[in-house]
Amino acid sequence: MGNAASEKRRSDLRDLKRKSILAAARRVCDVGGPEALTMRAVAAEAGYAPGAVYSYFAGIDELAIALTAEELGHLARRMREAAEKAGENNASPAAALEAAAGEALKATAGNAPHVRLAGRLMSAHALPADLDRAVTGRLIAILETLGGPLRAATGLEGEAAHREILCLAALLIGLRVLEGAGRLGALGYSAESLLAHRLAGFSRA
Repeated sequence: MGNAASEKRRSDLRDLKRKSILAAARRVCDVGGPEALTMRAVAAEAGYAPGAVYSYFAGIDELAIALTAEELGHLARRMREAAEKAGENNASPAAALEAAAGEALKATAGNAPHVRLAGRLMSAHALPADLDRAVTGRLIAILETLGGPLRAATGLEGEAAHREILCLAALLIGLRVLEGAGRLGALGYSAESLLAHRLAGFSRA
């Protein structure tokens, strides 16, 4: 029993330190953008010696991916909670879809550094398999959050539904990137207005 308790304490301490490093990486990215993410900068922000961070992350790529996976997990949770809240209020499937998609925009508003970091990682060609699965798993959770209400609202199934879900997810990403770059405002649009226009096009077949 003593060994088990000791092992649990070590595991809990390791998890706590790993979380503190991720929190430090988030702060570094918030202030300086993904370009500022280095092991040395994160270690300094966390109050650790640079070498200590390598005990938890093999390198900056692994740390950046872990940070992005965590951010995507938070996003999926917020979207799911928004859709569930709409459902509790007896909203239509279309309203639940609007709630989930709208929450995606709200959650990423003012979060340009992490949006850029996610875009950079998702466009990389050679992520380690386990880290690639971590990001892909969070993306699937986001797609599933959109998928349920979209299928219910449109009556689509199979490949047709899958295509619309991916198009909607791509639209959300594109709107946030364009708005973050100031392009939408210059053209007289907002991400919210264009999303509303797209959602209005969904109707039950």
